[in-house]
Amino acid sequence: MPLIIQQVQKRMLISLSQIAKKLSIQEGDYIALEERDGGIFIKPVAWHDKSQEYFWSDSWQEKMKQSADALKEGRYKTFSNVDDLLEFLGEEKNADDNSN
Repeated sequence: MPLIIQQVQKRMLISLSQIAKKLSIQEGDYIALEERDGGIFIKPVAWHDKSQEYFWSDSWQEKMKQSADALKEGRYKTFSNVDDLLEFLGEEKNADDNSN
């Protein structure tokens, strides 16, 4: 049975919470509204590529924040060449074997 809601103002509908809950739509999410067949259809949409979903996870965003803070505070090191970087990381210089 369709959910009946009341339009209270221009361009504003209320009581979509039951539908939003069913579709796992949360505040701030994007939705597509499509008018067809005499009705309006609501569909959740992602505004970023699903292959990049990890980037938007809480844990990854925390890492991004830590990195940005470190940059702001000057907690980084620069290298004039790759060999110096590899030495700093404890890797062999001129390591051309990519078979790992």
